[in-house]
Amino acid sequence: MDPDSDQPLNSPDATAPGKPRTPLETFKKVGIPIIAVLLSLATIATVAILIKVILDKYYFICGHPLHFLPRSQVCDGHPDCASGEDEEPCVKDFPERPAVGVRLSKDRSTLQVLDPTTGNWASACFDNFTEALAKTACGQMGYNRPCLSSSLVALHCLACGRSLKAPRVVGGEEASVDSWPWQVSLQYSKQHVCGGSILDPHWILTAAHCFRNYRDVSNWKVRVGSDKLSSFPSLPVVKIFITEHNTLYPKEKDIALVKLQYPLTFSGTVRPICLPFFDEELAPDTQLWTVGWGFTEQNGGEMSDTLLQASVQVIDHTRCNAEDAYQGEVTETMLCAGVPGGGVDTCQGDSGGPLMYQSVQWQVVGIVSWGHGCGGPTTPGVYTKVTAFLNWIYSVWKSEM
Repeated sequence: MDPDSDQPLNSPDATAPGKPRTPLETFKKVGIPIIAVLLSLATIATVAILIKVILDKYYFICGHPLHFLPRSQVCDGHPDCASGEDEEPCVKDFPERPAVGVRLSKDRSTLQVLDPTTGNWASACFDNFTEALAKTACGQMGYNRPCLSSSLVALHCLACGRSLKAPRVVGGEEASVDSWPWQVSLQYSKQHVCGGSILDPHWILTAAHCFRNYRDVSNWKVRVGSDKLSSFPSLPVVKIFITEHNTLYPKEKDIALVKLQYPLTFSGTVRPICLPFFDEELAPDTQLWTVGWGFTEQNGGEMSDTLLQASVQVIDHTRCNAEDAYQGEVTETMLCAGVPGGGVDTCQGDSGGPLMYQSVQWQVVGIVSWGHGCGGPTTPGVYTKVTAFLNWIYSVWKSEM
């Protein structure tokens, strides 16, 4: 080895050992670029979401060919997309159909079956009921022979019409959701429009006129389980069915069914109310109850944020159709209810809500429909008579099974 080629270790030309980076240097070199990328992605995602929200609010996207359609043209009765999909997510007219072949009577909830050959209804006997079920399934045949055991078949299909708390005040007082766990708020674009009643985990009963001018199903939501309008999240709706609208008789057939996208989970504050029996007849002066978030005054006032309840009475058709009242406008498919002298009534915003009768369980016997003013002395509230539309309700349910 040439001694002249040796260099001291501390020579300037010697290579110094590498120093480890400090945490700050590592962060500057690696962390900052990663954060910058994440912030950029978050910004892009936020902008994309905002664009989608804006587009969904003001436009409907047509496919084949792809183009944007103003929301005002959705559900207007005229297909504007090439394949007509702008008229698909809309409120559907569901015509009345022939009678469903089975029904329940008020008398001990006895099961009755329609004999299609005679058009008569007959009670299903306890004797050989398995055979009767087979005949019903095959041809909806009814029993006409007497029951050997003198026993009839009775059904209770759903635990309904039970609340945790009985109402104790009358006359437009604040209500508790514990008393009326089936009451819901139907909201369009986050604004309360109508009330409604829970019938089962998927279905809400309400009035058809709530949807006359609001036919885009995607904008409808349902709020359950609260007596306040400003609390609790809203649930999405998948379908809405109304009866066929007759412009000559706009107040007729004011009934609708709303199907929720996801089934409800029942609790103390979310429960169904019972439908009435087909032969449920309410005598004049029978006590009924109504609830809602409607306006507290006929002229002016404001929507109540708290659920209100009131006790009313059945008013017979003759009085309701008198010259100083509705002059024949109230038909046999409607029900009048109020209090003598007026002062307690449903009002705008209460539409679609239940008129309720308590027998063994609570039943929804009427749907808030129409009236002249609110709480007038001779013009009580007019309600859709639910017993007149039981077959329509069952037909809609059957079509969705």
